[in-house]
Amino acid sequence: MKPAYNSLIALVIFLRANLSGWYVLLALLFLSVLLSGCAKEEDVSPELKLEDTRGVVLGKWSISKIEYQLCRSNNCNASNYTGTAQDYFEFRADSAFLVRTDTQNKLCKDAFRIDYTLAGGFVLSNSEWSGRFMIKELDGKKLVLENAFTGTDPYAVFKDTYHLYR
Repeated sequence: MKPAYNSLIALVIFLRANLSGWYVLLALLFLSVLLSGCAKEEDVSPELKLEDTRGVVLGKWSISKIEYQLCRSNNCNASNYTGTAQDYFEFRADSAFLVRTDTQNKLCKDAFRIDYTLAGGFVLSNSEWSGRFMIKELDGKKLVLENAFTGTDPYAVFKDTYHLYR
């Protein structure tokens, strides 16, 4: 970093001595844009090894909200579900349970088999359905999961995003 800083100082001194004020300003603007373009972008999705995924998600997670999106031919419709105090997602070594309140205020419980062999996520399945859940955000008390799948209509793409907390 120090050689780049020294080169920058030398360039500024040269420009001030040989060019008028506007050219110096333009050159500094160009240089700052050039240097800022090299900044590394931070990835918010966590890098998890296969063996780490299970340990990270095991346990009971309350549901903050679920975002649903359905897209057909670049036309997307979205809806949200806000979790209640009774809603949760529970992950065990070989199974998972999703408990949420339906539109009639009744608790619905879905049971799944879970497979932790997907890098950065896991697969949930039951006799009717299977979905790949990718971990998009992970904090000690916050977990964001994304599940994208195609329905029976091959042009219908569903994406569900689960915002969970402990």
